[in-house]
Amino acid sequence: TIPPGEFQRGDLLSLEKESLGIYVSEHPLQSIRDQLRRRTDATLAELERRRDGEIVTVGGIVGAVKQLTTKKGEPMVFLRLDDVTGSAEVVVFNSVYAAARELCAADRILVVKGRVDHKQEGETKLIALELSAFEATRERKEVRLRLDAERAPAGIVRELASLLREFPGEAPVYVAMQTSGGSKLLEFGPGYRVALSSDFFAELKSLLGEAAVA
Repeated sequence: TIPPGEFQRGDLLSLEKESLGIYVSEHPLQSIRDQLRRRTDATLAELERRRDGEIVTVGGIVGAVKQLTTKKGEPMVFLRLDDVTGSAEVVVFNSVYAAARELCAADRILVVKGRVDHKQEGETKLIALELSAFEATRERKEVRLRLDAERAPAGIVRELASLLREFPGEAPVYVAMQTSGGSKLLEFGPGYRVALSSDFFAELKSLLGEAAVA
């Protein structure tokens, strides 16, 4: 019997997967799908439409692990990787497995760079070239910047405003401006709210420097 009270979400999802083979309440990647998408360039459902031999980067949660030994006596692993769009089999040969052994475990969330393989008729696999763990970060809801008005180049605020316009979204932008009269907190108007993406932060750091981005 299931005791009264709510399961922690991760426990509930694991229980569903173990007992039913499917996730009923929510896919475990749902809450981080946007973060994961920014680290990848394809979903698992898209693999069958990609060219044979094409190099892609995908992300997902390990649903099953099967360990084998090659004819040469080397270990290799087959992973079933799941994302919110579907599943795919990832083949991990020893050259990659040796460096990422601890990552090849059920329920690990991985980013996989690999080569699309359509050689077996009716089956699409991904030959792993590189495995890395995916760590979710706390999602930002706003942008906070630091600027020294006395040291900043002329026109920097105008350039910053122009950059913000290139990434329209919902996140407000605040600037802690250090002036001769002390520190002032400024907020850009609603027309300068931004979409928080890796490209945006890369451009921001290029313009203002790493230290200016809180």
